[in-house]
Amino acid sequence: MVKLIIIRGNSGSGKTTIARKLQHELDDEAVLLIEQDIVRRQMLHVHDRPGNLAITLIAEILAFGIEHCDFIILEGILNKNKYGEMLESIIKHEHVETHTYYFDLPFEETVRRHHSKKDTDFGEAAMAKWFVERDMLQVKGEMCITQEMTEAQILRQILSDVK
Repeated sequence: MVKLIIIRGNSGSGKTTIARKLQHELDDEAVLLIEQDIVRRQMLHVHDRPGNLAITLIAEILAFGIEHCDFIILEGILNKNKYGEMLESIIKHEHVETHTYYFDLPFEETVRRHHSKKDTDFGEAAMAKWFVERDMLQVKGEMCITQEMTEAQILRQILSDVK
């Protein structure tokens, strides 16, 4: 059974950093990392609206991962109103053990973290426009990541949950 790790939250919260480090930590396994921004912004170059092509492509990549991988890490904003239906169908899949994490951070903290990055192509105004407070999926076992948790604690928690 494949283990799916879903890491969601607002822009700038640290999802990509955690997902990439997690992939590195699980590197002795077949680990597929799906980054929403790569699929939507780079591969397809589509706007993040309901029904966008990225939703379908992410579902297709997830299906590949279910067939061929030990672990799948899916990370992104993955707004519930846009991606929720697709995520819920994957979570219910009989051959998937899902671990869901949501970065529940205040807007000010996401901005602070975003400004610590070197190369960014958007600022605080765009982040405010995209920000959705407490966009939880409300699925069993969903865990909140808070601003008090360090990167090391988050990684330890997820690795403990999936191993």
